[in-house]
Formats: sequence, C-alpha cells, structure tokens
Amino acid sequence: MRASSSSSPVLTLALAAGLVLAPPLAGATEPAPVPVPPTDPATQVAGSVEGMTRGTGIVPGVGGGDGPAVYGTPDAPAGAPSRYVALGDSFASVGRIVPAAWLDGPSSCVRTADAYPPLVARGLGAATFVNATCGGAITDDLLGPNEDGVPPQLDALDAGTDLVTLTIGGNDVGFGAVIDACAIRPNAERAGVLPLVEPMADELAEKFDTRAGCPDVVERQAPAALAALDSRLDEVYAEIHRRSPDARVVAVGYLTAVPDDATLFAEPDCAPLTVVSAEERDGVRRFQEDINRVVAAAAERNGATAVIPDEPGHSMCAPVAERWVDLTGMQTGAAPIHPTSAGHAHVAQRVLGALGG
Repeated sequence: MRASSSSSPVLTLALAAGLVLAPPLAGATEPAPVPVPPTDPATQVAGSVEGMTRGTGIVPGVGGGDGPAVYGTPDAPAGAPSRYVALGDSFASVGRIVPAAWLDGPSSCVRTADAYPPLVARGLGAATFVNATCGGAITDDLLGPNEDGVPPQLDALDAGTDLVTLTIGGNDVGFGAVIDACAIRPNAERAGVLPLVEPMADELAEKFDTRAGCPDVVERQAPAALAALDSRLDEVYAEIHRRSPDARVVAVGYLTAVPDDATLFAEPDCAPLTVVSAEERDGVRRFQEDINRVVAAAAERNGATAVIPDEPGHSMCAPVAERWVDLTGMQTGAAPIHPTSAGHAHVAQRVLGALGG
C-alpha cells in the first residue's frame, strides 16, 4: 500500500479489513491485535535482527524521519555478501504486525523481523545488512523521499554494495485500489457501513478512482498503470547499477493472493471475495499475474535475477497453516492481504536458492 503522510498505509488497510472483511472466527485461537503506531510516522521503533548486531542508521531524511536500518554479522563467513541492501514495499517489509516483531526504522514503514530480507541476511551471514524497505513504497520512493520524509531508498546503496533485493511495483499499479474496489467497498456497501469506511477506502485508493467500481479498476485503470511501470523499473535499475555497479540484483515478485474459484468458495474465510462477479475475480487474478510478468520482464532486461514466488496452493484461501498470504490476518498475525511469516520464509528460501545458498 502507498505510504501517506497521515498514517501507515499497512495499518490503514488492517483497520479497514478488520471492520469490513473479517468473518466470524469460530474456533480461531489467539487473534492477532493490530498495533497502533506512534502518532508521528517519523517516530523510530527499535528491534534487532536475530544473530546480527545493530549498527548506525543512514542520513536522516526530510522531516527527521530516518530511513534504512543497518545491522552487522560478527565474524561473517567467507563468501558472504559484504553489504546487502534490501529495497521495496510492504511485501518486503511486513510480516507479523505484533509490536514485538517490529525492527528499527520509521513506524510508518512497518519493518518486521520475519520479513524475507532479514531472513536472507541471516541465511547468508551478510557482513552488513541495510534494510531500506518501507510499507507503501512506490518506485518514486526509491528515487526520492516519500511523503513522511523517509529518504530515497536508493540512498542506501554505495559502491561496496554487492547484493540488492528489490520488491516494487505493486503499489504503482494499484494494489490497494484493487483491494478497495473489489473487496472493501462492495462488502462495506453490502453491510451498510460504506460511509464509515469510505475515508479509509479513499486513502487506500490514492490516485485511482475506486468509486468507478471493480471492473473499471482491474480492466482499465490498473492496466494503464502497468503500461507505465516498465519505464519506471528501467529507471530504478539504471540507478542501482550506477550506484552499485558490482552488485547482484534479485528482483522478487509477489505471492499469489487470489486462487481459483473452486479453492476460494471452499474456504469460509474468503467469503468476502464472493460478493463480486466471477468475471471480476478473473480480472483480479489477471492483475496479480500481470504484476509478476512485468517484474520478471524488467529484471531480465536489466540483467537481474527474477524470483517469482507464485506457486499455487498457498493463497489467502488455503488452510491457515498453509497460507503464504492472508486476507484479514486475524489467524496468522499478518497484515491483511499481505505475506504471512510462512510466506516470507518461503520467499527467503527462494531467494537463497537463486543465490546458490
């Protein structure tokens, strides 16, 4: 989700989903509460990566909001990356959103210890790990400061960086707008609570017109944004290569969220997705496939390694223990429509495998 100056977009989505999408959780155990961050999104939260020591943050950004957090591995093994920089949006920054899981950085970025970049850093024994990921990021936030004053993520790069992971593009092409138009708004209207939810829905929609309805968003607005994403990704890659010419770059795509209808209708937790038509659900599935197609093609054009973790059977309609993405997060502690801890662990293994680790 896109970062806004008023609150964490990840937590805005959590609140909206909790109000509208959460079904009765008969038999559910230990629903995970959503933490409330400090009022000032630039406020720092602190937490360390297991097995790594906390280092010194990068230059403070506009408005006082520090950006990347730096960690080190004492006695890093031979062959480990000397400097690993993680870039990206909430699919790279956010796992479980219980307070104890949060790492160093602006609270609005919602970086957690179980997200795939810290797992990759630990798996490789990286001498230095720089976590610049931030929930809500778009490509503009890699190249310039975001609305909260978090500095450009690419400022974390230098000539000594030898590994970069990158997960970006979902917010550029309307991930939040699709969720808003195809799940939150239809269910809110059906429940008679749309006026209550609308301010949050509008925040999630950003530049997209979700009041035009799900078909318009997935068939017209999102494809137009996808067409513009190619050149933005090329610009990002060019800047990565300029700043870190010796770095290996791994582009990480997005986990599958919405499965086929047979799987969807078999899972009561996914009932909120049944209020739109079969054609609209097909449009959402095409949308998630198209994002990964663009991510993979841009990686290939720019000499990066693409990891697309879209294996079936682990969508937000899978059994709870097998979910890599969750709809509401109430049973897994994940942010709504975001990776679970298990999902991040899978992505980390895919990245490590691509690196030969």
